[in-house]
Amino acid sequence: MCGIAGIVGGRPDPGAIARMVEAMRHRGPDDNGVWRGERLALGATRLAIQDLGPGGHQPMASPGGDVRIVYNGEMYNAPEERGRLEGLGHRFASTSDTEVVLALYLRHGADFLARIRGIFALAIVDCREDPSDPVVLLARDPLGVKPLLLARGAGGALVFASEMKALLASGLVRPAVAPRALRSLLETGAVHQPETMLRDAAMIEPAHRATIRRGRARSERYWRLSDRRDGGLAAAGYAEQAAAVGAKLRDTVRAQSIGDAPIGAFLSGGVDSATVAALMAADAGASVKTFSVGFGPELRAIDETGAAARFAAHLGADHARLEVGPETVRANIEAIVDGIDQPSIDGLNTWLVSRAAGAEVKVAMSGTGGDDLFMGYPWHADMLRSEETGDRFLARYAESAGGFHRTFGRSEADGVIAPALAAESARDTVADYRAMDELAGAGPVQRIAALTLRGYTRNQLLRDIDAMSMAHSLEVRVPYLDTEFIDLAIALPAEAKLARGAPDAPMRNSYRASGIKRVLIDVARPLLPAGFDDAPKRGFGIPFTPWLNGPLRGLVADVLRPERVARTGLLNPVVMGRVRAALAEGRRLTGWRLWLMLVVQLWAERMGVEPGR
Repeated sequence: MCGIAGIVGGRPDPGAIARMVEAMRHRGPDDNGVWRGERLALGATRLAIQDLGPGGHQPMASPGGDVRIVYNGEMYNAPEERGRLEGLGHRFASTSDTEVVLALYLRHGADFLARIRGIFALAIVDCREDPSDPVVLLARDPLGVKPLLLARGAGGALVFASEMKALLASGLVRPAVAPRALRSLLETGAVHQPETMLRDAAMIEPAHRATIRRGRARSERYWRLSDRRDGGLAAAGYAEQAAAVGAKLRDTVRAQSIGDAPIGAFLSGGVDSATVAALMAADAGASVKTFSVGFGPELRAIDETGAAARFAAHLGADHARLEVGPETVRANIEAIVDGIDQPSIDGLNTWLVSRAAGAEVKVAMSGTGGDDLFMGYPWHADMLRSEETGDRFLARYAESAGGFHRTFGRSEADGVIAPALAAESARDTVADYRAMDELAGAGPVQRIAALTLRGYTRNQLLRDIDAMSMAHSLEVRVPYLDTEFIDLAIALPAEAKLARGAPDAPMRNSYRASGIKRVLIDVARPLLPAGFDDAPKRGFGIPFTPWLNGPLRGLVADVLRPERVARTGLLNPVVMGRVRAALAEGRRLTGWRLWLMLVVQLWAERMGVEPGR
């Protein structure tokens, strides 16, 4: 994994690319490099995982020196593609997967992306046709596991990077906040891509490539979700479906165990992460390092580490439990906010577990994606009881999923946003979901999965996981979100994912009683302890309400001082004064709301972001 950056066009600033690379040193502490051409620059930091030596140095050049690449990612089928290319006469100078990606581009042109099985964001500068006007190709993996931002900078420059911090470090991109993104953040807890919190910056969308030439960027999609790439499995019997899911997941975990650096696994106490860890252990034939985060005895009700420890013992894992409390947050709040890169309601759990894992391994496997594909979220069950179609279906989804994630209602957000930004912040929620409705013509199970993957998974889970893990120089891999596994899983019929139709209260009933994630539970059954499915599904939660109303109340009150809020101009000083008064009076406020306001204010201060125009 790496951090990548580049500048195309604009007025020359020799120091800009070096500042961008330095701002992302945490993403790649093992190596870094820059290359400068005429009105063009590339930079990268490197976390060495495949080929730990100098052979993977970036920016990497083709043998003739006229094509260069910076690459943040992991190509799981690099050995197979390397062998195929060697059979065609290509000779490699390293064992790095970056060199394989570059060789694929040289042979296949822009279509090379279809041959990569992995997670990535990349930039290629091709000077072969016209050295004075090279083609720049940017691309991002199909699910959006790895980030890539593109901004219009001073003097017409196009500036791209893995992180917002790097864009701003260039000195070419305005630190002006995007009001619509701020509203999205306050209402849903995350910013809806391709928007970002900066007015002049956007995300390259997942499954897209952008070609830059003569100062203009043209984007096109190279991959789509589909419910018809399962080889007919959707019409097979359930036993055959379960066997295929198990075999493909085992293959995916094995493929993603590639690398020359130590690999561990997050173990939350849930079925998804435990199944991945079990498959890792079975494939390796050895103990796997696993990591979980827990709290003190007073918060036992939301602590999943007991279940994680039982799973770890069953698997013979080398397990580490990190216990955290409010003082952990107080002591690290600036580092936490710096790590998130763009404000989010989530991510603290990943920051905490990544700090523990990053001290021992360079790579960690995650169970992210199991709920998303196999109807594991509460709003999935609600949507399956819906009979609406078209935009009425989307409106219902906006209520169901939006209600589950809602932090501030629309009228409440009107008050929290600074008055100067409120008028510009209006957005059409149904239109947001329409842009994510990639399988609009499919059945409800497939449509719901696609909306989840292109919404919550992309906008919150994957973005936060990348930022918070890479803050600790840790790469996180997500086997459930491998494209080959998705092709199989997304096409399965409802009865393969839900044993008894749309369940009631899936978060309060056990897996067995609710019937959710049926096929995944059956795949896990021979791998995990007996009775594992007799426990309720629980999401990993941070105890924000007791912490922020209690031992961290003073921190919140200090950060949300009206005069301090007025200086940054993102939040409403009058409303923040009321929040402080309520805390002082001992009224118990919702922890998620307090956390989000705290993070927005600290982020604005530390990033130097302001309202702007």
